[in-house]
Amino acid sequence: MAAVVVSVALSKLWTFANADDPDVVEQGAILRMASSACAQMRESAAAAAVAPTAPIPRRVGAINAQNDAVVELITAMQTLGAERLQADQPAAEWVEDWQRLVTARDAYARSLAAGKPKPMNLPTIDGKPLVDRLNNVGLNCRVPLVLLAP
Repeated sequence: MAAVVVSVALSKLWTFANADDPDVVEQGAILRMASSACAQMRESAAAAAVAPTAPIPRRVGAINAQNDAVVELITAMQTLGAERLQADQPAAEWVEDWQRLVTARDAYARSLAAGKPKPMNLPTIDGKPLVDRLNNVGLNCRVPLVLLAP
């Protein structure tokens, strides 16, 4: 009887240890690519930052340059292939969330350029704020503050 209990417990433990955590990116290749691409994005975004008091054309240019840095992150992640990203559940959504950030920032930049700035509106997806979704998937890639206050 004890052997059966131990066997069942070990079987359950093995299944749990090999299950994909839907909230955390776990694949090594994805982790490495995200870390590298994110470091480059942070560096480029910081280099493009301007003061909020800068002239509007300069601010819009900075927002666009920072968006380009995020698009480079997205493009780098996509080189891993959709199948690999889908296999580690939050990875594909994480990449999509970076695109959502670019879309929100682009809308803000267009309103700023038109002389009718509206506050940047970051979406909530499945009840979670966009920044929380981006920051909480187990990757060393937090959203830089310069991307949140254009």
